[in-house]
Amino acid sequence: MSTRSLSTMNLLALAQLLRLPLAVMVALTALAACLATRRPVSAFTLQALTWGVFLLAAASSVLNQVQERFADGLMRRTCQRPLACGLLSAGVGTAIGLLLASGGLAVLMVGTNLPTALLGLAALAWYLAVYTPLKRITSFAVLAGTPCGVLPLLMGWLAAGGDLTAPQPLALALLLLLWQVPHYWLLALPDRAELNAAGFLVLPQGLSDRQLLLTSHQWILAVAAATTLLPLLDLVHHPILSGLLYGLATALALIASWLTKRALFANRTARTLRIILHLYLALILATLLLDPILSRFSG
Repeated sequence: MSTRSLSTMNLLALAQLLRLPLAVMVALTALAACLATRRPVSAFTLQALTWGVFLLAAASSVLNQVQERFADGLMRRTCQRPLACGLLSAGVGTAIGLLLASGGLAVLMVGTNLPTALLGLAALAWYLAVYTPLKRITSFAVLAGTPCGVLPLLMGWLAAGGDLTAPQPLALALLLLLWQVPHYWLLALPDRAELNAAGFLVLPQGLSDRQLLLTSHQWILAVAAATTLLPLLDLVHHPILSGLLYGLATALALIASWLTKRALFANRTARTLRIILHLYLALILATLLLDPILSRFSG
């Protein structure tokens, strides 16, 4: 095997270990919330926030894979993860995770402020000590895990010196909370049998696949409704971007309703809706990131 092939394999394994797309999305969420405060923030603080949250998100993924390495090995979706397939030992994985977590907390302490770093530590602890064990106990673990996605957003708001009791960060938190539940259900639905066999009780046991799809649809409609709060609360100022948000919310509601109504195979529709939800959140974050730039030029 060539050196290039080995390098590619190592990079792919690293991306799986860190769950790179998820870590990047979490970091961008914190950055978007920071910029949405409209407060003057130094470039150093913005970089520290982004990298600190990224490192903590990556650490959460690594340490979570250490905890669930045996169960991951039983499922097709996760069996190729480095710890599940034996590419890395639990000891090495734990060392990498702790190193990433220490680095993330140190960056946040130096570049932002103590409350932001403490929120990051709380998010890491909640993910590993509360959410992960609950997945084997109750389907309500999905709801219990939502703070893990909301706290990075609040970290971004706090890093800029914003007030966490203001309606704006609460609206952002509501949007992300509502988004996480159907996102996870739609991700897990095609793997329901394997999840049950591996001991995960993350899907409501009393609902059929079709009923769970319909329930997810209701949550998606709530996501669309919560999106309209962003321009109403002046989280997005630029008129074009405000109109884009209203358009995105309307499109999400219509597409999700159309797909759910005509769904013949719940698993296939779940995969499609999950991709749409990923794209939707990416566009929301892009809007929040672009708004300060466009507003500055138009102002």
